[in-house]
Amino acid sequence: MSRVFGIELCRSGALPAGIATAVIGVAGLYVLALTGQTSLWDQQWNLLAVFQRIMLVVLWPLALAAGAWQAGRDRRCRMQELLGTTPAPVRRRLRPAAAATALCLAAGYLLVLAAGAPKVATAAGYPGSGWPAVTGVGALALVAAGVVGLGLGRLLPYAYTPAVLGAGGLAGLLAAIEATKLGDTTKPGVALLLPFFTSTISEFQAIGGAVSAGQAWWFGGVTAGGLVLFLARNRLVRLLAVVPPALGLALAAPMLTATAFPVDPAATAEVCTTGSEPQVCVTAAHSRNLPALVVPARDALRLLAGLPDAPDSVHEAVPGPDRTQPASEAWLDSDNLDQAGNTAELTARILAGAGTPLCVRDESSDYLEVLRARAVTAAWLYGSHPAPGVTVSAAEQALRDTMWKALVALPADEQARRVAAVRAAGLTCGDQAAALGIGAGR
Repeated sequence: MSRVFGIELCRSGALPAGIATAVIGVAGLYVLALTGQTSLWDQQWNLLAVFQRIMLVVLWPLALAAGAWQAGRDRRCRMQELLGTTPAPVRRRLRPAAAATALCLAAGYLLVLAAGAPKVATAAGYPGSGWPAVTGVGALALVAAGVVGLGLGRLLPYAYTPAVLGAGGLAGLLAAIEATKLGDTTKPGVALLLPFFTSTISEFQAIGGAVSAGQAWWFGGVTAGGLVLFLARNRLVRLLAVVPPALGLALAAPMLTATAFPVDPAATAEVCTTGSEPQVCVTAAHSRNLPALVVPARDALRLLAGLPDAPDSVHEAVPGPDRTQPASEAWLDSDNLDQAGNTAELTARILAGAGTPLCVRDESSDYLEVLRARAVTAAWLYGSHPAPGVTVSAAEQALRDTMWKALVALPADEQARRVAAVRAAGLTCGDQAAALGIGAGR
């Protein structure tokens, strides 16, 4: 049997299908390096596993077509009648093809993970939880596509079957994305029956264990159904191919109603400096950034010390609608940690809003006014205008220059009062532009 399996690997289309999966998957990872977007997957193992699943929108139809191509081999070689005269059962003859296809597709998928592993290992501070299950389900979903392709290719042994399945599979998945994109992203529902995720996650999220278990039941059922379709000889048995997917769906459905992307408490847990110096804290997900944050954070605390009830520690602000900032803390939004290599710019970013995070969304009508108030506040605390790292258009800079001149023209105690008001507004997610009282219409 092992000899037959080895021949199948060498002479069938299974190995090229696995190689194509690996090549396309690795290219999908690293093509983002051309635009500097590898942070979509290289910051955590969870992100890599989820991004790899997203690429199944292309790899899944490819596996479907590869399976159909493999199933049509006997017809292309005009060997159907000859093989039909052999005494060996059909199942025994077809099993090596199914095993080779499944093995090569799964190996190709895992090679994509291996290609991204070195970059993740050097960048991730916290590995994340649940990613092995996410990867395993992704490999199973790809195997399911290959096996279903085998079954459909044997059922419809025509030259155009692989092309139709590949194109139709891609079109179907794209249509499914459009049909499900308006749903609740935290509870995607039927979208979880797709082989890929329709959205990325943050480094503070995980994939629910119940979701991975439910998807495993579903894709396991699809794989079993494809095997029945491929190995069966008569039409009656082939009709039974719908039973395993139906059973898998019944077992999966209760699990897929859970929150798909829950917050991972271990990722949001704080990692802090120790000792007598002012405390600086980041989340476990960004623990690698802590050493680079210490100096600019303590510089920012020194500059904030002149305000009433000045903060005495700096903390990374975890994204979320229900965050309450204590007056004794200065907060820094997570996305600012990308500037951890530039001390002056990171200090200025902590000083924006006098040590408070940005609360308004970019679609808000007062978004630009709040940004200007925060930038002018940072410049006042830093002692120079514009503050380090600020790069805006000439027209926008002119507006900020006007606000700066209006602020510094006020008496010194009034300047300090307004900057303190900006911080007070930021602590409660109030209107920081109104608190500064300088700008368009103010």
